[in-house]
Amino acid sequence: MTLEQWAAASVVLGAILSALTLVMTVSRPLRRLARHNEEFRQDWYGVPARPGHDAVPGVPERLRRIETELLPTGRGTLRDAVNDAERRLKDVESRLDDHLRAQRGRTSHG
Repeated sequence: MTLEQWAAASVVLGAILSALTLVMTVSRPLRRLARHNEEFRQDWYGVPARPGHDAVPGVPERLRRIETELLPTGRGTLRDAVNDAERRLKDVESRLDDHLRAQRGRTSHG
């Protein structure tokens, strides 16, 4: 091989190594981005059941479940429980007010 051929081969080899370095430098963040994108998609859309693993519902399904708990239905939702507790608290407050008024009436006449 002549000196010119060695020089040309060195230039080609340098270009190939530079291209490989560039590909490796760019591909690593792209692979990481693709992995994060896949994780987000699985979180958002959910994951179906597979052997040894239960299904994981996605965000829209979980939001629907939460939303149904926040609406009064008369069938034991969280909203129904809050409404019931509020109603019972008002009843207790009313009875306590009545009791205190009765006690004040006795002590002022006694």
